[in-house]
Amino acid sequence: MKKILVLLALYLAIHGSVYLNGQTPYIKQIITANSGQFEFSPPYQDFVTAQTYNPLTGAGNVIQTVFTQSVQDICIKGNIAYIAAQDSLIMLNLDTYRRIAAIADSGLSKLLVFGDKLIVSKQYPTTTFFAEVLKADDLSLVSSIHGIPGDCGGLVAAGDSIYIAVNGGWMGTEGKIAVVETTGWTLVREINLGTAAVGIMNIYLYDNKLFTVNKSPYTSPEVGSISTYNLNNHTSVNTILNKNVGTGAGIDDSLLYFGFGYGIGSFNLNTLLIADSVVVSDPGSAVFMYVTSATVDTLNNLIYMNVGDYATPGTCFVATITGDSVTSFSTGISADAVAVDYRAYPAGIENRRGESLILTLSPNPVSDILTVKLNTSEVIREIMVSDLTRRIVIQNSFNYPTNLATIPVNILACGVYAITVKTDTGSVFGKFVKE
Repeated sequence: MKKILVLLALYLAIHGSVYLNGQTPYIKQIITANSGQFEFSPPYQDFVTAQTYNPLTGAGNVIQTVFTQSVQDICIKGNIAYIAAQDSLIMLNLDTYRRIAAIADSGLSKLLVFGDKLIVSKQYPTTTFFAEVLKADDLSLVSSIHGIPGDCGGLVAAGDSIYIAVNGGWMGTEGKIAVVETTGWTLVREINLGTAAVGIMNIYLYDNKLFTVNKSPYTSPEVGSISTYNLNNHTSVNTILNKNVGTGAGIDDSLLYFGFGYGIGSFNLNTLLIADSVVVSDPGSAVFMYVTSATVDTLNNLIYMNVGDYATPGTCFVATITGDSVTSFSTGISADAVAVDYRAYPAGIENRRGESLILTLSPNPVSDILTVKLNTSEVIREIMVSDLTRRIVIQNSFNYPTNLATIPVNILACGVYAITVKTDTGSVFGKFVKE
């Protein structure tokens, strides 16, 4: 349980307050956005799609189509997803999968929710305002940020400032960080990390330091770097890596996971050294199979890594943060963005049918004995518990008429589990956390 709370605290520090006291976190779904096959000229036949994947049940399907040609980012806050897709910014309800709002905009890059605002970084064909501030609830424009010198990438908030990676586009020659104050939404200064930080894209906050993943430039595909900027003393360090550096995936504990050697590697944020050069191996760059996007599930210590050849449907491979394969699922062509939908439910409350509570699991989280109770006139006939790979780890049958059962879970590893309770009329589903 201590590990879960530490990971949750890290998530909240990065993404804001999502969970309330007395609530248990879980992963509702994984959202992947596919750019589709590149088409040189109209009429276009393939478009951006967003799809969902439930890690407990394996269910998933396409939930949205955006009639444009590429996707840049997904940002999730609560039950809302924001999708940056080339010239369209889409706001989705992740419970109904319906659009709440959509606007036309050009040169979209990366997204960050900051309070009630959505911060958008921009790139080519934008030529002037390389960052915008929108209202998070309707996407209306609040401010265009003047003075940022070129194409931008990732964003992160620290204190009352937003830090934006400035790479200058594919012809950029150095990496910079734009510092924007949030009271008047103005650029207050630039941090120049130098030519060693060329290709700066993803930016993260850890221990009051900024860490940037600087992707290998086209001219030097086997050289990349990670930069560190200390917010306390305003010093920076560029760590040169003599392998291909790709997209950032995220931080788990003190390790930064990122594209390295065409696979996924990890970087120790305390020692500034490579921790593991091959967490997940190269999926086949020699035959044009590449990692197109990746993210870290900090609650379950998993990596979701999308792989494809930019021409045919791809695959999302799921692995532990130590590199063990867990499962995989199909994606569309060019799955260029992926995000984890973190949710919370009150402890002991797992499932509702309309407004009527029908299943109670307690205690939740649980370490030893889980009590399962149906709050209906139905009786429990069978209980099945499955892990994230959908492997059944507990299965018990009950021949006596009761709506109450207890099952020992002390043999289970810590993590999130799905439970299926079968009755004479159907099944009820829930989730619990083993601590």
